[in-house]
Amino acid sequence: MTAFDEFREHAGYDLVGVPPMSCFDGLPPGEHPLSIFPDGKSVIVVGAHIRRGEFRSMEEGSLWKTPGRWLTSFEGIVRYIESEGYECVPYAPLDAPKMPKRPVRDGLCAPNAVRLSVEYAAVAAGLGDIGYHGMFMSEKYGTRQMLGLLVTDMPISPSLMSAASVCDKCMACVDACPLNAISDTASAQLGCNGHTMQIGAINGNACRACPNGVSGDSKYFAGADELHFEIVNNQVAGDAKSTFARGGLPNRLAAACGRACIAHFEETHDTGYKIPFRVREPWGFRPDEKRGW
Repeated sequence: MTAFDEFREHAGYDLVGVPPMSCFDGLPPGEHPLSIFPDGKSVIVVGAHIRRGEFRSMEEGSLWKTPGRWLTSFEGIVRYIESEGYECVPYAPLDAPKMPKRPVRDGLCAPNAVRLSVEYAAVAAGLGDIGYHGMFMSEKYGTRQMLGLLVTDMPISPSLMSAASVCDKCMACVDACPLNAISDTASAQLGCNGHTMQIGAINGNACRACPNGVSGDSKYFAGADELHFEIVNNQVAGDAKSTFARGGLPNRLAAACGRACIAHFEETHDTGYKIPFRVREPWGFRPDEKRGW
């Protein structure tokens, strides 16, 4: 078995984690990583740091630019794994032309029907936790990273689980949302590999209508089913679409809530920048106001 520290040296990413396979026990085939590679021995989660300048134009309201949240290119790490004599399957389901709509063998999922929670795997690998706003946060970068997942038959020892919580429940994301989409009272507990996180209830319809930096993700992108809760009549409602994911929230990294999290994270962490991220009062619109946006 390859030691995790040795593997991390060759991986070439800012964040690298290997969750224990036991954390996926009991998942249905459509949510289990081995459904995309039945002979896999390890799940790898990697993260690439998003530079702060990627958020600057949205913070200033000058250019509409939203950083992506999912990695789709894994050439270096796949090349290393296969040079060691193993195979590696990156998780990035795409809608292919003439793709069959039924399983190719009995007992399997249909092609591209596997929907993995990349963020859950990242938490299980010890890379961070899910913040109150429902977005993944690492201790080093806050929300500023792209995540990716791979399955390999290379046996790798799991990475250590961090006991620290990254999100301090400051509620800056709640206060920053012009649509009041994140509840400051209704929440739920999410457990992952011995780590417990408090996730605020989110009005998904409000998020999808948000004109404050939200960007849609393709439904076929890795991790498109992000954890969230919808509010109906002031109650958390809706059956879970999967065990660890509750529907498709859009990309909110550069939205009002995401940028408020960046600003607060920098108040409590040394990120090395010479000027603070937030230097002016934040802007924000509601879609039901007079349309000047």
